[in-house]
Amino acid sequence: MRRMFKRKKLENYSHLEVVERPNSFVSESIQKLIINLEHANVDGKFKAIQVTSTLASEGKTTLVGNMAILLAQRNYKVIVIDLDLRKPKMHRLFQFSNDVGIINCLHGSATIGQAVKKTTHGIDVLVAGERTSAVSNLLQSTKLVEIINKFKEEYDYVLIDTPPIQINSDAVMISKLIDGVIYVVAYDAVKKNLIRDGVNELKRHDIPIIGTVFTQYKMPKRAFHYNYYYYDDEY
Repeated sequence: MRRMFKRKKLENYSHLEVVERPNSFVSESIQKLIINLEHANVDGKFKAIQVTSTLASEGKTTLVGNMAILLAQRNYKVIVIDLDLRKPKMHRLFQFSNDVGIINCLHGSATIGQAVKKTTHGIDVLVAGERTSAVSNLLQSTKLVEIINKFKEEYDYVLIDTPPIQINSDAVMISKLIDGVIYVVAYDAVKKNLIRDGVNELKRHDIPIIGTVFTQYKMPKRAFHYNYYYYDDEY
């Protein structure tokens, strides 16, 4: 059991705890998540990993960014993809423009080489890009499959930020393209039946759930002023 991210930081979408406070208890907690992920992935079967939640504002985008940086620090080659195409946030986390991204690649108005952005943290980022009204069509396109498969050949980890499972069908569409899911749950913020429904939706489509992450638990004042985090391979 570990602590993670204040809600205020999550709302700002600009907080990279492992960069700003690399020796903090929070950063150590995320380090332990990475170790657990390595243990679960000892045979390398999880390369393209989707991170989703039940509802919005549960901390999945911030988790993806911090995970990616720590994986890179462990000498893994990592790319982050923002496939939350209706409400993208990854560009804000890494302070990039959202003008050109994966949507442009899928439309054919940009190449992967033009869209992928390098960071000072040793990871690559593919933001969402221009707005589109054809999200469902793009997520079901053959070209997206080709892009993800290409990245799986080039990178050790492809971390994909996706919409919440209960908001629309996008997350389920994406889950069919990946190797496993990390499910984020904000403590005491979502009704248990909704969480259960979200998990069962993934199971109905035979999507491997690698583990769950609990966020946003408010610690007592005398304790660390961070939030609670826990990773497990069973839900």
